[in-house]
Order: sequence, then C-alpha cells, then structure tokens
Amino acid sequence: MWTPKGFDWVYKKFIAPERADGYAAIRAQANENRHLLDKVPDFYKQLAKSYDDKFYRQEVLGEYLSMTGGMVYTSFSRDANVQPVAADRRRPLLWALDFNVDPMSSLVAQMVDRRVLILDEIVIRNGTTREACEEFLKRHSNHEGEIVVYGDASGNQQQTTGSTDYQMIREYFAVSTNLTVSYQVPKSNPQVRDRINLTNSKLRSASGEVNLLVDPRCKELVKDFEQVAYKADSCQIDKDKDRLRTHLSDALGYLLWQECRPIAKIRERGGRLF
Repeated sequence: MWTPKGFDWVYKKFIAPERADGYAAIRAQANENRHLLDKVPDFYKQLAKSYDDKFYRQEVLGEYLSMTGGMVYTSFSRDANVQPVAADRRRPLLWALDFNVDPMSSLVAQMVDRRVLILDEIVIRNGTTREACEEFLKRHSNHEGEIVVYGDASGNQQQTTGSTDYQMIREYFAVSTNLTVSYQVPKSNPQVRDRINLTNSKLRSASGEVNLLVDPRCKELVKDFEQVAYKADSCQIDKDKDRLRTHLSDALGYLLWQECRPIAKIRERGGRLF
C-alpha cells in the first residue's frame, strides 16, 4: 500500500500502461476507508481545508501527478489573493524575517481567525538586521498590540559580531522602544516541501478556501508568488535565476509554519485511527 509520489519507479512498474506483464495495482478511493471514516467522519474534509489542490489530489485522491519542475506557488491568483488590507492597531503585529544580506527581507502581517493578512514588506538592499529593525520601528512605532517575531532558525547562529540576529533584534527593541515583543522561532526549519504545501493551501485550499490576502503594496512578495520556480525536473527551488526572489516567500513560510501547520488539528481526536 502506498501514496503516489509522481511518476517514480512504482508508477512505472505497477501503473503505467507500458508496465511489464505480471504487475498490477488495485487503486482505492479515500471514501472507501470506512474504518477511518467511522471514527473521524470529517477526516478528508479537514484535509481538503489543509492541503492545496494539487497535494490533495496526490495524497488523498491517489492521482499520479508531476510534482517536479514548474512554478512553486501554483495556488496563487492576483484576483483572489491581492487586495487592500488594513492593520488593526490592537491585534498582534506579526513580523517575519529572512536573514539574507542582499536583500534583507521581511513581512508584516496579522491574523484574523484563520485568515492571514500581509500588510507590508520591508526590503533593504545590502541591509543589516539593525537597519531592518529601524525601518520596522519607523513604520510601526505607534502600534498598540504585541509584536511577534518569526523567521529562519539560522538567525540563531552567531555572527561575526558575536551576536545572533535574534539577539540583535532583542537588544534593539529593549533599548529603542517600549513595545511588547515575543518570539516564535523554531529550533530547526521545516522541510521546504512542507512549508510550500502549507503556503499553497493558505493561498487556496483544495476545498476552495482563500485564507491568505496580500496588500498591493507588497510588490516583491507578489513577484515571488508569480515567478519562483523549481529547477527543471526537480523539487528543488531555483534560487540562482534571480537572487532577489524567494526571500519574502521564505519568510512568510516560516510564519505560517509556526501559526498554521495543521498537524495538531488533524490529530487532536483521542484514540487510535488504525
């Protein structure tokens, strides 16, 4: 028993029309798993809300699809995902960073129920962590709610200055502002594929829900969604084609992984499923 993983050796041996004699497979639909559905009737409906369409078709419907090459953020649509959004000064302001020197990139967002609103982006060519802090504070010093910082786990690595990026942020906010700041930073980064699947599911889930809106001012993030691609015949993101790309979408992915990953919700019911 297996779940499809593209047109791999399993497909060639058991599924492909030109497979050798003596090899075959029985393909079952998800709704045939009565043992699971008797225990958790809405299991697959919840997955449809958590997965993007392409991943749902592979993982739940068992379709064989090409998962290599092509665009990364296949669920993105300007019509559905780009619209003006306004900050609520009393809600927590979420600041997600990607610690890349050129450009130093970060996003400012808020969450309203299940929906993620991308309010602003900060992109500084040949920038430093301190410059990012200064620009953030210049734009949002009057915010009344908490500031929550997200980002790349590598930001915990010591720099040549003797401090980590997150230590620099802590020190800057401690000295320069009275804002309440907390940190949601993992010990290690999520798998790239998991982060991308989650981002795509927020852009548009398999059930058609759109839970990620981007303000039109976030032009570089929109470029990421429209231009970031995989290397040919690969599941590896092409970061060499345009060095300005991927940083903002990476930062967003770190935020989403901390706040929206569906694991707990899918498994929150007690008892064994199998």
